Amino acid sequence: MSALLNLERVSKRFGYRTILDNISFSLEAGEFLMLIGNNGAGKSTLLRIVSSLMRPTKGKIHFRGTNQREKLREWLQIMGSITHENRLYGDLSSIDNLRLYGTLYGVEELKSKIDEILTKIDLTHVAQLPVRNFSSGMTKRLMIGRLMLCQPEILILDEPYTGLDQNSFRWFQEFLREFHLQGGTVLMVTHQLELGLKLATRVMVLHRQTIRHDISAAGLSMEQCSAWLEE
Repeated sequence: MSALLNLERVSKRFGYRTILDNISFSLEAGEFLMLIGNNGAGKSTLLRIVSSLMRPTKGKIHFRGTNQREKLREWLQIMGSITHENRLYGDLSSIDNLRLYGTLYGVEELKSKIDEILTKIDLTHVAQLPVRNFSSGMTKRLMIGRLMLCQPEILILDEPYTGLDQNSFRWFQEFLREFHLQGGTVLMVTHQLELGLKLATRVMVLHRQTIRHDISAAGLSMEQCSAWLEE
């Protein structure tokens, strides 16, 4: 059986600047891959390419054995992401944002699920306010709520813990754990090494635009990950 995702010698350049250099790896269904690296290593660019928000300069990406672009609609239907761009509609309320995305994804019993999710992410008290008035933490919680509502098969997460308070850390960590236990696949960039290692099955280190380490997370310590980042 082919991998869920397969990257072959993917590179990205902006002018004369190389952002990613010959990145190759496979991601199997049900894996939880934590991607770490120092600032400027190319992590966010890699996630944007995998998410199909950006095209590589060269290289190939296959989704279930076929060129990702040829199955783009299927890919977008099963993929949920958190990136540095929230892709929420600022003039709409939390309820209207969730109603819009839920309708696009064909979510059944939409009203009751939206009510349930707003309670989980603690936004019921501001459910009718325009999202443009939200703090960064509230915006992040609504982005997570969108994932909960649309129920994707694979999550592409770029620093998802940023902006969350300690209480939000706990319920979001539990959401990720449950998502993975139910067979979901995760590719996550994070500097929260301790939290990431509690969930990850595999760790990949991006260093100077290329993969330096790719190893099972079993028995891997936060100290070892930190040491790799200091190399």
